[in-house]
Amino acid sequence: MADTVRGDFPDEICSDCGEQGCAFRHWGRLVPEGKVGHFCAFCWNERMDSSERGEPPKPLGVKPPGVPEEFLDKAVRVTTKSGSVYTISKPIKEKERLISCSSRKLEFTRGRVLCLRVGKTLWIKPRDSKDPELHLWATSLVVSIEESHQD
Repeated sequence: MADTVRGDFPDEICSDCGEQGCAFRHWGRLVPEGKVGHFCAFCWNERMDSSERGEPPKPLGVKPPGVPEEFLDKAVRVTTKSGSVYTISKPIKEKERLISCSSRKLEFTRGRVLCLRVGKTLWIKPRDSKDPELHLWATSLVVSIEESHQD
């Protein structure tokens, strides 16, 4: 798109989710006329998907789907299509949770869950990544979410 710059904007705040670190600057059909938005990869994909469905541009500040209400204050066990199992704690502060995976060591232990829905990718914004290039974590599609009795 001629109205989009793709790059690394580590100091920019995402116009939708409010997290620091963006990959896109856009001033075209995905934002209201006359506006410029900065977006992380997750929020960019959400805007692209809604545009492809023929929806009008969303206002800036649209929040990501996050965690379903029934799991907001609970620890969960998430299984993805690839067979990975993620354990996600109750929120410990400001929507931040402890996160681990049974099949691999992650480059982070804490993060904000941006999207947790069956049939969608699990998106996490790491808070303590050992890799300075890791701004977002995405998995294969979520096949199940169940309450975990671990904190």
